[in-house]
Amino acid sequence: MKRRNNLKYLLSIIIIVIGFTTKAQTLKPTPPSAFEPLLEFNTSFIKQQKVKSITFDIIDKKDFEAPVDRNLTHFYEFDSIGLLKRFYYTTIVKTIEKEYHTEPVYRKRRKISSGSVYFKNEYVYDTISTVYIYQNTNLILKRYNDGTYYESRYYNYDAKNRLSKERRVKETNLSSDKSNFILGSQTVISEDSFQYLDITPRQYKQICLNSENRPYKEIIFNLDSVGNIISKNESYTVAWIIQNVIYTYNKNRLASATFKGNANGDVVLKTTYEYDDMNCIYTEKQYKNDVELKEISYVTEKANQRLNSFIIRDPIKKNMRIVKLLYVTDSLLVSEKH
Repeated sequence: MKRRNNLKYLLSIIIIVIGFTTKAQTLKPTPPSAFEPLLEFNTSFIKQQKVKSITFDIIDKKDFEAPVDRNLTHFYEFDSIGLLKRFYYTTIVKTIEKEYHTEPVYRKRRKISSGSVYFKNEYVYDTISTVYIYQNTNLILKRYNDGTYYESRYYNYDAKNRLSKERRVKETNLSSDKSNFILGSQTVISEDSFQYLDITPRQYKQICLNSENRPYKEIIFNLDSVGNIISKNESYTVAWIIQNVIYTYNKNRLASATFKGNANGDVVLKTTYEYDDMNCIYTEKQYKNDVELKEISYVTEKANQRLNSFIIRDPIKKNMRIVKLLYVTDSLLVSEKH
C-alpha cells in the first residue's frame, strides 16, 4: 500500500511538472523587459517547439482609416537551445511619391473610360541588425549594425553568473559582406564594471564602477522567497538622482512593474500584465503618470500555445499596429503569412 501511495505521489508530481512545462508561451514578461518595447522570448518554449525563426509581419492602421502595409518586418533567429542569435528589422528611410498614368479604355472603338493619373507612395528601406553570441548560455557579445556603423557590447560574468563587466566598443568590418564580420579597428566608448555585496539571502547590492574604477551608482535588489526580484532601488553617488522599481507577481508570474525616478522631473511609469487560463500573456498596459500610453492585446493558439498575433493600441495618437507571427521550425513553415 505504501509503495502504491509513493507511485501515486510520483505520478502526481510528473503531471504537475508536465502541466507547467506545456503551459508555456512565445513571449513572457520579465523584470528586464518591463519597460522595453518587446517582451522577452521564452527560451525554454522556443527550444521545446524547435523554433528556428519568427518573423513579425507588421501592418499599421490609424483610426477611421484603412490599414497600410508598408512591408515592415522584424526577423528573429534562434539557435538549437532557444537562444536568440540574430535579429534584424526594416525601417523606412525615405518616402517617394510616384505618378502613374492609366491608358484610356476602348470597346468596339468607343471610348468607355478616359485615362487617369494617380499617385502612389514607394518606400526606400534600411535594415538594422543585431548579432548575439553566447558562452554557456551567458550573453558575451551583442553586435549592432546600422549600415556601415558597427557597435558592440562585450559582457563578462562572475562565478555566480552575474554581470561583472560591460564594454561598449565602436568597430569596423574589414569584410565587404555584412554577413561575414572580420574585425578591424576598435574604439572603446565606455567600460563599466560591477561588484556585488550579499547583504542577506534575499537582498544584495550592485556597485557600478566607471572606466576609472570609481563607483557612480549603487543598486539594492530585494528578492522574494523563490528568487523573484520584488524591488530595485538605484542611487547615484555624485547626484541627487534616485530611481526605484517595484515588481508584483501573481502565481509566480509578473503582474506589474512600477518605476519612479527624478532624473527628468518626477516620472512614474507602470506596466501591468494579465494572463489567460493557459498562463499565457493576454493583455499588457503601459502608463506614464497615470496616463495610458499603450495597450497590447496578445492572441495565443490554444492547440500549441504559440503566440499567433498581437495588437498595439496607442490611445493618444489614435492608431494601432497589427503584428502577425510567422514561425519556421525544422525548415517547415508552421504559420501562414496573411
